[in-house]
Amino acid sequence: MPRAVVTHNVVKMHAQPDGDSEQVSQTVLGHTPLVLTPPDPAQNWAQVQTDDDYTGWVRTRQIRLLEEQEEYPQQGNAYRVNTLWAFVRESPDLNAPHLTIAPMGAWLEGHEWHGDWLNVQLPDGRAGWVWVQDVTSQWVMVTRVGTLRVEGVIVSQGRSAEPYAVPRAGWQNALVYTAKRLLGVPYLWGGSSPFGLDCSGFVQLVYRMCGLIIPRDADLQAEFSRTAEVTLPDAQPGDLIFFAGGGDPHQRTITHVGMILDREHFIHSSGGVGVNITRLDDPYYRSILWGVRRVVDT
Repeated sequence: MPRAVVTHNVVKMHAQPDGDSEQVSQTVLGHTPLVLTPPDPAQNWAQVQTDDDYTGWVRTRQIRLLEEQEEYPQQGNAYRVNTLWAFVRESPDLNAPHLTIAPMGAWLEGHEWHGDWLNVQLPDGRAGWVWVQDVTSQWVMVTRVGTLRVEGVIVSQGRSAEPYAVPRAGWQNALVYTAKRLLGVPYLWGGSSPFGLDCSGFVQLVYRMCGLIIPRDADLQAEFSRTAEVTLPDAQPGDLIFFAGGGDPHQRTITHVGMILDREHFIHSSGGVGVNITRLDDPYYRSILWGVRRVVDT
């Protein structure tokens, strides 16, 4: 099945090949979804499937079909945006005009470092520069998330690699740190980027940035095979907390999800507020609590 690479910073995924249909999710710059239906130039729509197995319709002008053996980013040249967003500039200068704004989780193809600047090739072929503090020079590719540890490799400016392992508590700290960085991001139905997040898109992005891709929707996250039920008194930082109540156009039982921060608080993206911290004993949320689930070994 052919793949495409996302050429725009944030691309809407619609329920139907119609710009007025529901936005079900988003995909971001440098990601390479499967193409389920051949793009129709006359209609300007293609159906794609992202790495979380979610499907939707995107505008063909916002993606580029990859050749049979083509990869983006090329192996060994992959860099992930770890800040909320990275300005890709025309030259290695903080005052230079920017070509695009790459959101958290975007992938860029980097070729060489010049001091604190990385020369990148965008999916549409343009060349630009990103600052070291926007695309960190050291990042972690996680190969295993376990009950007791996280394992992977550390890549430093594309030139070296070393084993990486932390206890589960370290991974939990990373989840909490990442979630808090998104405080204040506005709520957006179907949003999956720092420009706007819905509740399940928020926790999915947090987990993605810490090395694990979880399902897109709250009800699917609650059924995720890599999770196990825990009681609220036994909840730990990073556990997912689910709620059943309020309106949902799809009539699903679970209508909201957040992430445990500590024994008294959870963090979530809620309508009209965006990403915020709420007390676990909040009367409204206690009244619609469905349960808590924790990622475990498979």
